[in-house]
Amino acid sequence: MDKAIYKNTRLLILFIFLLLLSYFYLMIGVTSFSISDVWNVLTKKIDVAGADFIVSDVRLPRVIIGTLCGAMFALSGSLLQCVLRNPMAAPDILGVNSACSLFILLFTFLIPNDFDLNNLIYAVFGGFIGFFVTILASLDNKKINQTRLIIVGVAVGALFKACCQFVIMQSDERQSSLVSFLTGTLYHSSWNSVQQIIYPACFLIFITFFFYRQLDILQLNEESAASIGFKVTKWKVIIILLALMLASIAVSGSGSLGFIGLIAPNLARILFGSSHKFNLFGSCFIGATLTLFSDFIGRIVFPPFEIPAGIVSIIIGAPYFLYLMKNIGRYK
Repeated sequence: MDKAIYKNTRLLILFIFLLLLSYFYLMIGVTSFSISDVWNVLTKKIDVAGADFIVSDVRLPRVIIGTLCGAMFALSGSLLQCVLRNPMAAPDILGVNSACSLFILLFTFLIPNDFDLNNLIYAVFGGFIGFFVTILASLDNKKINQTRLIIVGVAVGALFKACCQFVIMQSDERQSSLVSFLTGTLYHSSWNSVQQIIYPACFLIFITFFFYRQLDILQLNEESAASIGFKVTKWKVIIILLALMLASIAVSGSGSLGFIGLIAPNLARILFGSSHKFNLFGSCFIGATLTLFSDFIGRIVFPPFEIPAGIVSIIIGAPYFLYLMKNIGRYK
């Protein structure tokens, strides 16, 4: 009981920190506003000159998109790490993010359309292909070689990124405007993009929390899980499909944000242990916080210029990735 209270307290602290970060995000930028100005804009009590547009139409959509996409990347990484039994498994490491980006760009180039629901479909399709290419290339005697999995994933991701660059080189001005989006950024966030992803994002995030029991059982070896009547293969497939959907929708909203899906689940395990009843929520809050923090830093370091959130998240996550690579031999 005491442990549950302790973990719930940590979750509450993470949630409060995320709320505070979101509020500061709305306040600070090239043009900064006071706490009362932002509050008045959010509550619609008083019209604040200049603040209504910047806070409501520019920054608030970025907060919503960043929170949702960060949470989805983190949850996707948590699911993949559990199923594949590898703390380095993440949608960006396994080539999923790059594949989603390629298919969004490729189909938008071949079938011109506004950035709408079609991109969600393209992203999901690309995510599935990227993942299964990585898995098939990682098999060793019909089993996944954990070291090869990461190396192949990085290689597949690099291949898809190279294809993205080739498509961009052949594209017109409209396609070139997507370059910053594909590197991972919240710059293009708007109320239109919020409307496009909020329903599938909230649905997928919501149902993920109901799989904590299955995820805990999957941490057992397959023989032990099967001995209690648990259908291992069935639940692995379901959870992998859910993880790919989460990552794909996230890429369609914010581009390929690097290392969010790698760092957040590992930090959540440190804070909440291996039980997914708590660390799924922790991973969700940490992923959202890392994404907002990355974009916040990118906005304020060199104003009025912006560093894409994806670059900041890579700077944050690269040292941890190298640390895990150093210890990759212990994962079997």
